[in-house]
This record gives sequence, structure tokens and C-alpha cells, in this order.
Amino acid sequence: MKLNEIHFESIDSTNTFARENAGTLPVPSLITAREQTAGRGRHGKSFYSPKDTGIYFTLLFEPESGFDLITPAAAVCVCEAVQELTGKTAEIKWVNDIFYGGAKVAGILCEKINSGGLIAAGIGINLTTSDFPAGIPSAGSLGAVTDGISLARRISEKLLAVSENFDRDEIIRGYSRRLFILGRKVRYEKNGVLREGTASGINADCNLIVSLEDGIDILNSGEISLILS
Repeated sequence: MKLNEIHFESIDSTNTFARENAGTLPVPSLITAREQTAGRGRHGKSFYSPKDTGIYFTLLFEPESGFDLITPAAAVCVCEAVQELTGKTAEIKWVNDIFYGGAKVAGILCEKINSGGLIAAGIGINLTTSDFPAGIPSAGSLGAVTDGISLARRISEKLLAVSENFDRDEIIRGYSRRLFILGRKVRYEKNGVLREGTASGINADCNLIVSLEDGIDILNSGEISLILS
């Protein structure tokens, strides 16, 4: 499958571009940028995307029907491609953050484009970023000198291959293997109540299983934070 590629030195958001031009872009298309002026993360958060220190991109594609683990699959593809092109071992913090050296180095935002099957899988990776705003203290970078566009292309090719040969069990195994929070104490909010427990695993839908003193909790969305001892 030929991958159409579009590159910008600077853009507001590659996901926004994909959404606004989905009707005319070939599918699949890879939109890359060296800077985003209005990068977006989950829950309406911004994604810091300074010029020339990272790679920010969106894969616009139409996965096979029933492929409902796009974000976990994308996280695994990011880790695999980073390992292959930089030699660095990245890990996953449920549900969509990529960590290296104890800091967040990449984020993933997958969005449905319309009532059809189009998906915009947006990924931002900090390659050498070092000067972060005060509001994102957990951010870091891979410290990797590599061609960002080649990395974006490799991740996209992997995600397309996974979507064409969807294997739920393989995705869950790959995701769980890289999930560094397992066995650790976490804090989260659910139904307006702050809770604490131990991240003990994920289920077949990639929901997080949290062991509590009085049972278990299943999280299908939201944010968690590690409780440092």
C-alpha cells in the first residue's frame, strides 16, 4: 500500500490538517511537521511541539473493520520503531504516553474523522527537546539524533501492517510487555472520587485493572499518576 507523504516545516496541528482535508487526501497519508503551533493532546490538552527538536505527525488511514485497539497498537509501534532506529528502549504509561528514562517523550492522539472508518493517528515525539514550559515537569526527550521523518514513516508502516493483519492477542501482549506501571501503586480519579491501588494488568480491551484493598477496579479511560515511595 503506497503511503502518500506531506511535510510541513510548521503547522498548527497535523491532526487538524488531516481532519480538515480528509475528503481530498489520498488514504493512507502521512502528514509530518517539524513544529506545531497548536499541537493537541487528549482531553483538550496542548502538546508542546517546538521547532526542530521533535517530529510531529498524523497517519490518516482506514483500518479494517473491528480494529478497536488503535491507540495501544500505535504505542507498541512507536516503541518498536524507536528501538530499531535509535537503539533506545521506550516504555508505555497507560494509556497513550511513551516514556524513556522516567520522563514522557511522546504522546498519541487517535481521532475518528467522520462517521465512516477514517482515523487520524496523531503522534508527537520529543527527540532532543530540552527546554520545556514549567507546566509539564514530567516531560523529557529521547536524546536521539535521528531523522524524524524516517521514524514517522517507520511507525506508520508498522501501524498500517498491524491494521491489515489485526491480531488482538498479539497487540495486548506487546502492550503489556512494555507497560512499566504494572505492579506499581497508582492514583486516579473515578466518578469524582480520588482512588489509589496497584496496577495489576490489562484486559482484552486494554482496560487497566487496578487492585484495591476491597476488590478490583477496571479503568477504560482517564489519567493515572504513579505514587512514588
